[in-house]
Amino acid sequence: MITIPITKILFLDIETVGGCPDYESCQRFNPEISDQFEKYFDWFQKRFPEDLGLSKDEVFVKRAALVPEFAKIVCVSMAFVLDNGEVKKQTFSSEDEKELLTQVRALLDRCHKLDFYLCGHNLKNFDIPMLAKRMIINGIMPSKILPSYDTKPWEVKAIDTKEIWQYGAYSSVGSLDLMCSCLGIPTPKDGEVSGANVHKSYWEERKIKEISEYCEKDVEVLVEAIKKLKDLK
Repeated sequence: MITIPITKILFLDIETVGGCPDYESCQRFNPEISDQFEKYFDWFQKRFPEDLGLSKDEVFVKRAALVPEFAKIVCVSMAFVLDNGEVKKQTFSSEDEKELLTQVRALLDRCHKLDFYLCGHNLKNFDIPMLAKRMIINGIMPSKILPSYDTKPWEVKAIDTKEIWQYGAYSSVGSLDLMCSCLGIPTPKDGEVSGANVHKSYWEERKIKEISEYCEKDVEVLVEAIKKLKDLK
């Protein structure tokens, strides 16, 4: 199913939060972005109809982390597999997003030169555009390993496990936890941080270490998922 050598795959996951603790602070510290959020508030309500009735502040806290223009990357975890099967991980986390992304780009650039493929869950629709846009917003040229508007389909070096699991049925469910559960891969996420509370864990509790650990777990199960898929006969 996957012919790319596992030693040529860079496994990746990111954690994001809203660019400010809440909409009110965004109005104070980044009024131009808060104005844009107000303009796109209808878009958020249409995209997430379950949020109808919520205030701008509630929607910002709940959803800003999902949209690059209103988000901030606080952690990036990456891993690769050595020839002897050992998994090497490296996690970047910082309150200074530009510093974090500069370090991430340096590693991505090295992997690009070594002809690596990226691998992640919902990588093409979330991680790649989030990384690229946040780099641009921070004045950083995105790494060439990240496909851009002029990258031809056959030149994209990205393995998206969500696409693999959906098998062409794009309306089907396909979370990483669901895929791993079906494949018999344990997904122990019993820590204090979860996807639903990363924003709060960062802005209110400053749990950078716990967010990093949560991010690393996704990278670990990605490695195990690809191993399972590569072992299919």
